[in-house]
Amino acid sequence: MRFARRRLLNTLVLVAAGAAAWGWVRRADTVLQPTSLFTGLALLAVCLGLALFNARKKLPFIPLLRAATWTQIHVYVGWFSILLFLLHVGFRPPSGVFNITLAVVFGLVAASGVFGLVFSRVMAFRLTLHGENVMFERIPALRAQLQREAEAIVVKSVEETKSTTIADFYATRLQPYFARPRSRLRHVLGLESPLKGVLTDLRLLKRYTNEREHAILAELVDCVEAKDNLDFQLAGQGLLKYWLFVHIPLTASLLILGAVHGLIAFTYAGGFR
Repeated sequence: MRFARRRLLNTLVLVAAGAAAWGWVRRADTVLQPTSLFTGLALLAVCLGLALFNARKKLPFIPLLRAATWTQIHVYVGWFSILLFLLHVGFRPPSGVFNITLAVVFGLVAASGVFGLVFSRVMAFRLTLHGENVMFERIPALRAQLQREAEAIVVKSVEETKSTTIADFYATRLQPYFARPRSRLRHVLGLESPLKGVLTDLRLLKRYTNEREHAILAELVDCVEAKDNLDFQLAGQGLLKYWLFVHIPLTASLLILGAVHGLIAFTYAGGFR
């Protein structure tokens, strides 16, 4: 309930700020006052403030609000910046190569921000439901450990049953499965992963094995399911981390282009005269 109230309050503040900005621009236009310079400077300041959010995350020791609070500010001010941009361009496509480039970069920054917001909400929820959460940096080591465990189970099956049925199946079907991450895109999109196919093949193999081998196959099933969870965690957490490598450089480019654009506009408007 507290989260819902906070989201409602933040949304109301965003709507009020947007309405105030819209009303100011409409009123200024009616009295023939230029608004593009003011909205442009405001937009540049807002974008700079949004960029500082990443700097704040890298300096957690600074006692200036919690990271969660900064995240909320970043999200809602980000939505406000989109309205400011539309007010700045007058809801019309820009003209000129430089202005079009600047608009495209802003659009890419906004789109990557919206993607990060939506995906972080959805994937964070899916990660908690899929299986055991593990640290992203530990996933390669855990995958290698699982592969060693699976190979040890296969060796044990040969020693105890004097049969190579499970060993042959592992060599042709499971060894490639354990060797590397599988189907990252399918995991991200929530599509059917290779897990179902592997489990189906294991169930079919069960028909050609004895009771002792059934128990060994059950151990392999545990390893296969654990490997699928590692692949899912790697895909989800990886995208949550790496989308910033798109969003942040685009933001830096936007600030540089915006500063140049603002300087040119300020100069043509008379500068400090």
